[in-house]
Amino acid sequence: MQKETSATVVPVNFNWNRDESPLSPLPEEVPGEPLASQVVKAQILSECLRDGLQGISGYPSVDDMMQYLHLLQDFGVTYATVGIYPGAANMLDATMKKLLARMRDEVPSIVPSVLSMCTEESLKWTAECKDIHPDLESVVFMGSAPSRRLVQGWDLDFILHQLNTFIGKSVELGIPVIAGTEHTTQTSPEDLRAITRTQVESGAYCIALADTIGIIRPLGTYRIVRFVRDELEALGMPQVKLDWHGHRDTGNALGNAMMAVAAGGDRIHVVSRGVGERSGNASLEEVVLNFAAIEEEAGLPLSWKMPRLLELISFYQEMVGVTTPEHGVLARRYSHTSSGIHTDAILKAHALADSAREAKDLALESELTLMARTVYSAVDPASVGGVQSVGVSPWSGQSSVRLAHLHSGRDPRDLSPRIVQEILARANQLGRELTPEELEEYFVGAYAPHGA
Repeated sequence: MQKETSATVVPVNFNWNRDESPLSPLPEEVPGEPLASQVVKAQILSECLRDGLQGISGYPSVDDMMQYLHLLQDFGVTYATVGIYPGAANMLDATMKKLLARMRDEVPSIVPSVLSMCTEESLKWTAECKDIHPDLESVVFMGSAPSRRLVQGWDLDFILHQLNTFIGKSVELGIPVIAGTEHTTQTSPEDLRAITRTQVESGAYCIALADTIGIIRPLGTYRIVRFVRDELEALGMPQVKLDWHGHRDTGNALGNAMMAVAAGGDRIHVVSRGVGERSGNASLEEVVLNFAAIEEEAGLPLSWKMPRLLELISFYQEMVGVTTPEHGVLARRYSHTSSGIHTDAILKAHALADSAREAKDLALESELTLMARTVYSAVDPASVGGVQSVGVSPWSGQSSVRLAHLHSGRDPRDLSPRIVQEILARANQLGRELTPEELEEYFVGAYAPHGA
């Protein structure tokens, strides 16, 4: 299909969500989520120090980035993209090379990669980076969608020639290649078949499928990943890995990551807090929370040190100057409540745990203490390195005040009904949630003689 204008012929990009193709029929059904056996084999690649940095206003220092890489290593991430060919940007060139040198010496378990365009200058820069870090890999890529080809003045033959040339040259230099295309999710099955063949026959060990503008939905993701996986099987190269690189423009990044693994993908690209250009990238915390839950439900060991998760994403957002969101996955209020209905259930779970402890049933106490953290939350804050938080507001009840008192390290039974009512009345008078400082003032005053 083409739309004609007076000046040129504008091609229409392929839509993997709905466009028909004899090479890749629309699936009649897709799995709801990946199997545990698929998740446990899947890996994540951190784009935090490459694509994530394209969504902020300033570049972090090498010291800060190294501290973050240490946190990534401790968390269990072993792949990280840390740069893209900077052209004449001497400051970025020096920064990335200094970072690679320190990665080589300080975080040897993390395999770094850089993005390289299909040009001699970019290849030369990548080779210089490889000289610094011997384990460096290269993402050799070109744009492939019809719209991208039109504005660049490329045709498919040119793209295939460039990919063949520069993937081959990189491999000859001893650089493992992840072969990528921008706008993969707008490239037709016919073109993607030709590109895939060229990429693997040129020596790429991995193919990266990129939803560059965040346009695809889970059904389309399953379809395109399954198509490329089937193509690799047909080429006799099932060992070639598949990466999925997704964005959040339409809110489908997590669902797409799940479908990519369900369809045969091996690795998901992520960024802490989903930071990145426009609406951002697939969120590290969302992906690992869901993958870890699938592993845990199957009785499998977790792939990451989940109690380090909050520390990891908190450091990243501070490093890049992104404010903690109020709501969302592991946002500021992720484990916070002031609802009287909710705090009543939580407080009663604590009371049951206290009874179990008094009965010296430590196993039951442990289970009930966990229940107190999860009776109104899908995420146990302790499992990600956080704590439960309770406030008092106009929609609170007595249980909210007593639970907040418990979280302050005091016995909720020590609060008199008078103090409880005073606190609730104050919240209603102000028409808002009391600050932690205001609550603490009331709690301290509760132990002073009446009228003092």
